[in-house]
Amino acid sequence: MRFLFHPLRALAVAAALALLPSARPALAWKIPVADFPPGFSLPRADIVFQTAFPLGEVRKEGWTERQSGEIVYFREQMRKRDEIFLLLQVSLDAIGHAEENESLANDVAQAVALRLRASGIPADRILLLPGREDPRSLEGPRLSGFSRHQKIEITGFLGSDWLRRRPPTEVKREVDLPRPAEIVLLDPSGETTDRSNHMLRGKTESSIRVVSVTIGEEARTVTVRDGVFEAPISLRAGDNPIVVTGLDPFGRAVRATRNVRYLPPRPTIEIVSPEEGAITDITRSPVVVVRGSIRSKTPLREAFLIQNAIPRNIRIREDGSFEQPAILMTEEDTFQVEALDSAGQAGISAVRPAPARGIPDRPLMAILHWDEDDVDIDLHVTDRSGHHTYFDAADPLDAPGAIPEGKLWFDNLKGYGPEVFSIEKEVQGEYTLSAEYYRGKKPCRAFLTLVLFAGTPSRKLVRIYGPVMLSPRAPTAPILQVSLPSGIVRELTGTTAERVQQ
Repeated sequence: MRFLFHPLRALAVAAALALLPSARPALAWKIPVADFPPGFSLPRADIVFQTAFPLGEVRKEGWTERQSGEIVYFREQMRKRDEIFLLLQVSLDAIGHAEENESLANDVAQAVALRLRASGIPADRILLLPGREDPRSLEGPRLSGFSRHQKIEITGFLGSDWLRRRPPTEVKREVDLPRPAEIVLLDPSGETTDRSNHMLRGKTESSIRVVSVTIGEEARTVTVRDGVFEAPISLRAGDNPIVVTGLDPFGRAVRATRNVRYLPPRPTIEIVSPEEGAITDITRSPVVVVRGSIRSKTPLREAFLIQNAIPRNIRIREDGSFEQPAILMTEEDTFQVEALDSAGQAGISAVRPAPARGIPDRPLMAILHWDEDDVDIDLHVTDRSGHHTYFDAADPLDAPGAIPEGKLWFDNLKGYGPEVFSIEKEVQGEYTLSAEYYRGKKPCRAFLTLVLFAGTPSRKLVRIYGPVMLSPRAPTAPILQVSLPSGIVRELTGTTAERVQQ
């Protein structure tokens, strides 16, 4: 055989012969060669499934995991539809003598057919096409292109009028077969679980050596040792149908099924500050700190502080605790904290009222926040006289250039905000509020909450403006102008003008 002198050819032959030693004793049983009419080809509509795998991937000890998954699928399709037949053909490269190549390909095809039969494929529905050599193997580079022409091709197709299964004749058995084996699933044992990861455990008779485990659309094989099998599995949120299938020594399929519903646990959130029932005196400062903790069995993705139905992102420490400064806007502010975990489950705390006394007749308050961490956005406020309040001029007592009647309460450096500016007494003037991207690398969206006349319920206005897109390339954005005491608001990013009802 001249082809044995080629190293790549020798590898292909060795892979092919790996099938033959275990199959040789049984080759007295032969799969018939398909007797197709001259010039016949399978109509595309009759093909149910097709696959091919390189001859070099065939193992002597059994199928690979990918091959086993495909064969389990073929077997289930053929079990459901008895008009499906399996067509098998082995191709080799064209090095050497054509007769020797075709003879070797036929032997390998018979051995593969025996292995398919042992895997539960009905023997009377397997057909062979004669082994062949692929002349295209000589067209490419001689040292690299041969292996892709050495392959096993399997096609599932619907039998037509010239190929019909004969109804099986009833054969009286001399001896009844023993009772079929059973598969018992031990874990997971319940119908519902709040954990994604489990160890699937079960038991069966020791005569079954391998089982197929299918969860939803995913399938894999698991080895049975001394009648026991186990495999780690991960469930998805919702229903998870689990099917475990095996073949007993008589070729009968045995299976066990169970549906496990995975309900990811929701985060549990508790606010501890402001204390429940406490009244905050904000005569000198409207600042409070909202503290609490979030307990979650899965990693947290993000959290929000909801103040008076207005949400904004907040930071979460590694231990799930949070500490977020906030400005009380009215005498009856409320707080809630909502968290979202990596499994998509959301939890929310109980409403924590934060009553206050000493609310001044503050005509204007502006609260800036944004939606990205590790980004520092600054609030800038100017008036017509050229005064400018920002992080370096937060208070007129410290910086003569700051707005005389204004105050910047926060310069938040940790991300999300807030930065808060207020006018502390009745004045006449026009104020321009802008946002500036000071530090960071990623773009973000900024929102400005405007509170007008918080101490006068009949005139109070609370409204959110934005989003305003900011980034290192577009660092500055004017947001709006407010005229006092009229309460006229003009958006600088659009054409909307609003007037507070007198």
